[in-house]
Parts: sequence; C-alpha cells; structure tokens
Amino acid sequence: MTPAAHADAATSVQTPRAGPQTHGHLSAPPAERPEQGLFVLPGGYFDADGALHTDVELSPLTGRDEEYLASVRADASTAEVITGLLCRCVRRLGSVERIDAPLIRDLLVCDRDYLVIKAREMTFGAKVDAVLACVNEQCAAPLDVSFFLDELHVERKPLEARFFALPSALHTSALEMRLPNGSDQEATASLYRTDAERALRLLLARCLRRTGDASHVEEEFIERLSRAAREAIEAEMARRAPQAVVELEGECPECRAPFSTPLDFAAFFAAELRTGLAALEREVHFLARHYHWSEQEILSLPRQKRRRYLALIREELEGFD
Repeated sequence: MTPAAHADAATSVQTPRAGPQTHGHLSAPPAERPEQGLFVLPGGYFDADGALHTDVELSPLTGRDEEYLASVRADASTAEVITGLLCRCVRRLGSVERIDAPLIRDLLVCDRDYLVIKAREMTFGAKVDAVLACVNEQCAAPLDVSFFLDELHVERKPLEARFFALPSALHTSALEMRLPNGSDQEATASLYRTDAERALRLLLARCLRRTGDASHVEEEFIERLSRAAREAIEAEMARRAPQAVVELEGECPECRAPFSTPLDFAAFFAAELRTGLAALEREVHFLARHYHWSEQEILSLPRQKRRRYLALIREELEGFD
C-alpha cells in the first residue's frame, strides 16, 4: 500500500504523485463490511485440518485495551505488541471462534499487519497524522504527513496451501517452504536488532521443512546454501506473499529532497497508544466526574463512543457559559 504523503502547515510535504497508489491486485473486496467489523485477510489462515479461513470479525479497541497496550513494556518487540493487540480485537476467524495467542502468532505477517491497520481505523478513524524526519542528514527537518487508511490498497494473494514447493532453480525436491508468520517475527525480533543476517537465516530455517517432515530444517543448513539458492528462496517468498505495506512518498519542503520510506505501521500504532495514555486517564476522570460511572464501565467503552459522551458533556457545559 503506497499512499502519497500529504502534509500540513509550514512543513508540508509536496507529493510527486496525486493520491494513493496501488501495488498489486485488489482493494477491499465486496465481502468486507467495515461498518460491521468484517474484513478479508489478504493471504488467509490454514487450520490444523487444512481448511482455509479468510474472513475476520474485528471489534474496535476499548479503553481497557488501549490502557493495556499503552502499558506494554518498552522493550517488547513490535511483533509481541501485534499479538497482544489482535488477541484483544479479533472476535472470529472464519469458523474459528476460539481466538488465542498461538492462533494469532500463526497468521501471516501481512495478514497481521492488515488487521492492525483495520483495528486502528475502527478505533481512531481513517486519518493518520505522522511526523517523519527529512532523509537528508544535513537537513533533518520534521515533516508532518497525513494520509487516510480507507484509501489504501492492498496486494491480495490468497494462499493455495500452507507449504509450497521450492523453485526449480534449487534443483531439489527435498524441501518445501511456507510464508513467515507472527511466531517467526517474535522469534527473530531480538536477534534482528543485533545480527540481521543471522536473523534472516533463522527465519528461513523456520520457514523451510523437508518434504513430508513437519519439522524445520537446521540453521546450519541455511548457512551451507549458495547465495543463488538463498536469493531464489527469498524471491519465491516475495512472489507468493501478499503485501500490506504503508509507503510514504513526497518532498521535503525545506531542502526539496525527495523521500520514499515504508512506515512500520504496527510500531506507529503502538506509539500512538503509549502517547495517548495520559489523555485516556483524563477522559476517564472527566466521565467519572460527570456521569459517576466506575472506571471499569468507562474503560469498557470503545474509543469513539467514549468520545461521543465527552462531546455531549462539553456541549452542555458550553451551553451554560
């Protein structure tokens, strides 16, 4: 998903392309009903019986969910935060109604990213305001960027099977592969910070298996692969994987340097929740003071409903001025 960046005020971003751009096949399919929280995964989930599930029911985050996610320890990986978030807002996955952490970790990386985007849209609204820094190190001016989630497009590639045959370029029939999932993200997150090359080897080892054997291959096997073989595996993964990447493009208004950068939207959303914790506490205090509701009652409300009650109180107070 590639929206052109729109910005505000003096640090506006001039966009070389007008409006959102499309990489891939389809936008949201007709089966999706956002107003009811019903969405379709770009890839899909195979259960233990081999059945493919693609439709998902999401609920907007409540104040309790916002409070929990804003309080996640600072050193938690983005993958862990995504798992915690989706465990709280995914109500149903196809015919599967028991949603737990192992299931959420088993979702494809793209599917998890897509659900995070939709959960954010349901909770905070479609408009996103972000602050970037100019890519020119000698400038580094702050760039206020705005875009709309409901205008984004996603590259959909529904899964045909959980495991796939490796490309013929490898000249082997002994191995099969699957696409990376949330469990792989969590397992490699800390290593990626210190040794990105080894993290990639570990990721590939987790995603490969010997034909007819459900166990992963060893990391040492990946080390022994030729560069061409590694590149062939990575290319095949990229070819088969659906995409839900927010990429911002524009031009710095200060130095006119063009930029094109992917936005880690899950990390961005987690940061939004953390910075909004103080505001949430003030909202709870305000509603408790005027309606005499308990903290639990207030935090059980979705954000948009909570904000409607706050607006009613402010309208009433302003009417007495």
